[in-house]
Amino acid sequence: MARTYPTAFLPVRARAGVRVRVAICAALVAAAGVVVLVAVLRFGGAVEPEIPGLPTAGPLTAWGLPLVRFCHDLCAVGCVGTLTAALLAPVGSRESGACGRAAGRWALGWALAAALGYVLTLSNLIPLPVPDLLATPELLGFGTTVPQTRALLMVLAAAAVVAATGQRPATGRFAVVARLAVAVFALLPPAYVGHAASAGDHDLAVSAMMAHLVPVSIWVGGLVAVLVHFRRSADLPVVLPRFSALALWCFAAVAVSGAAGAWVRLAAPSDLWQSTYGQLVLAKVAVLALLGLFGWSHRRRTVAGVADRGVRRTFVRLTVGEVGVMAAAMGLAVGLSRTPPPEGSAGGHEHLALAPFTPGALLTEIRLDPTVLLLLALPAVAYGVGVRRAGSWPAGRTLAWYAGLALTALVLLGGVGSYARVMVSAYTLQHTVLAVLAPLLLCLAAPLTLATRVLGRPFALAARAAAAPLTPVARAAAAPLTPATGAAGHSGLGLRLLSRPAVLLAGYAVAVLLLYGTPWLSWSLSGYAPHLLTSLLFLGLGLLVFRVVVSADPLPGPVPWAARVRLLAAVAAVHLALGVALLLGPAVASDWLSLAAPAGAPDLLADQRLAGAVCVLLPPPVLAILALALERRTGRIRTDG
Repeated sequence: MARTYPTAFLPVRARAGVRVRVAICAALVAAAGVVVLVAVLRFGGAVEPEIPGLPTAGPLTAWGLPLVRFCHDLCAVGCVGTLTAALLAPVGSRESGACGRAAGRWALGWALAAALGYVLTLSNLIPLPVPDLLATPELLGFGTTVPQTRALLMVLAAAAVVAATGQRPATGRFAVVARLAVAVFALLPPAYVGHAASAGDHDLAVSAMMAHLVPVSIWVGGLVAVLVHFRRSADLPVVLPRFSALALWCFAAVAVSGAAGAWVRLAAPSDLWQSTYGQLVLAKVAVLALLGLFGWSHRRRTVAGVADRGVRRTFVRLTVGEVGVMAAAMGLAVGLSRTPPPEGSAGGHEHLALAPFTPGALLTEIRLDPTVLLLLALPAVAYGVGVRRAGSWPAGRTLAWYAGLALTALVLLGGVGSYARVMVSAYTLQHTVLAVLAPLLLCLAAPLTLATRVLGRPFALAARAAAAPLTPVARAAAAPLTPATGAAGHSGLGLRLLSRPAVLLAGYAVAVLLLYGTPWLSWSLSGYAPHLLTSLLFLGLGLLVFRVVVSADPLPGPVPWAARVRLLAAVAAVHLALGVALLLGPAVASDWLSLAAPAGAPDLLADQRLAGAVCVLLPPPVLAILALALERRTGRIRTDG
């Protein structure tokens, strides 16, 4: 095996030469993206000639806005991908720290691009040339009332947080994950109010855009980070196979979400070759196919043997070419976002609109949400791979896992999910399944135990560290504290707190109270992103609760049977109280539901009474059966003991 050395150990002259070559490659890659962007803008007619007598923002805005958007996307991709590469590196890797610092620099550029984009977008919307806009400070504040510029302010704030936290070295994986979560969040606001907002099916277009941006950023930015930070590292044989598996997932996600986004914006298949927008979509398909060939070449030629010096050089050459194609694809994507879809595409998908409500529609109505599909596909495939590699695994646990995923898919992608935002009864049914039934089944499948068995000792040690009981103060004071152990201790403390029944009950009850007793419910129902985030929040709460109740996976410490039964009874009481409040109380979220109720739906109060019946009749019997099963299992253990 050829030994490799980090760039820092090369002679000064050699290091200077490496930096020059890297700078030249980066400039050529960026230039390729800019050239493609300019060509697409001219081909798509995104930059229209000025019409005498009409107000215009001027050529600076017309050409500067897409160029700044390209820089914005480039920095966003670099930030997200570099943080992803930091997570893929082995613990304690020198390159992982370098990735964290580089992500801060990418985030700083991202924030500056968002600030420039704010000014140029406002100039384009008013319209007013940039110098005149800057000379009128009160007009700059007008951007806080416009969705497009408000979204850029959110990006600016989130990117600034990532940049500021990058000034200090991360002390553990949790810090990197937190920064990555903030960076991924910063990707989403422009998608929510941007080009997707004008599509015929707004929710599907937004979902497709969100499901497109995140994997693209991880894939493209991650590859750049692996090339820049790990090409000379001894950790490349570890990082590259991990990234290759992740890139395959991202490729599939990009293909699915891209197809969904094009479907929403094109009224007919003939628009693919008869409209400028469709021709640019076909160009993106060709580029994606070319990137797929690059990935296939990597998996065939470099991933397995990258420890060899010759193979490593092949990897670098292939990756430089692939990154150049990716830069061109980014320029094409920015130009496509500035190109108007063909006439008649907006509203051209009436068959995707919500049908009049009937009880049967709860089963027959299907709405394939790309984001939800991808979120469900990942655990479905991962668990199946784990079962195959485990050799022997109880069939009941496998059945419970896929039943839980199927139930989640049913209430998110089926008729319940379709009507959940316009009928409180459907929403309550969806909420009950996501917070009680699906988490119960998923926790019975013991996914952490399966992961420990498949991934082996590293995962087992991490799980054991997180599940270890609290260390006495004297022992902690006597033990040496390193950054890694300190981070693990803080992470383990957080997991231990989230495993205490009293903490879980308080969080669960407060969340339900806030959802139905505040404007949170109306806010959740009125938008796609708030609804999805609320659904994921209660699914996560349910998983935390039933992980402790079921105890199929290791816990930080023993939880007595009585404590688990009390937690179950309290959860049942929360749903009973909610059901009574819905049955006897005033209408909830009436400001939104009175406007959005579909044809054929019952009136608001009748629908709310039905929602109350769901809360009263569905969770308590299920939880009572679970309590009896726990009692029988505990009694059997005592008898055997």
